[in-house]
Amino acid sequence: MLVLGQVALKLAMRDLPAWQWTWSYIWNEVILNLWMMLAIVLLIAANLFWFWLLNKYPFSQIYPLTSLGFVLGMLSGVLIFHEQVGYLQWIGVVLVMIGCYCIAKV
Repeated sequence: MLVLGQVALKLAMRDLPAWQWTWSYIWNEVILNLWMMLAIVLLIAANLFWFWLLNKYPFSQIYPLTSLGFVLGMLSGVLIFHEQVGYLQWIGVVLVMIGCYCIAKV
């Protein structure tokens, strides 16, 4: 949910006209933007889910798993935004996934 919220936020910001510090701009272009609304809902839901996880599981096990967001974020950049990713970044993704696997196995 967190990554989807960030993707929606990126889509909202990408479509904005040149930034203006006026209330009408912030209301009409930012707050009433459907991607922004989706981003806010997803980010709030992700945090509520995080609260539940913190209550249920040991912090030392669940917090390192948040690094999966880096993996999903990079994949989103490639698949949704058609960004270029170098081989060192892919090696980093593999290392993060191996680390998450090791932590989850404890």
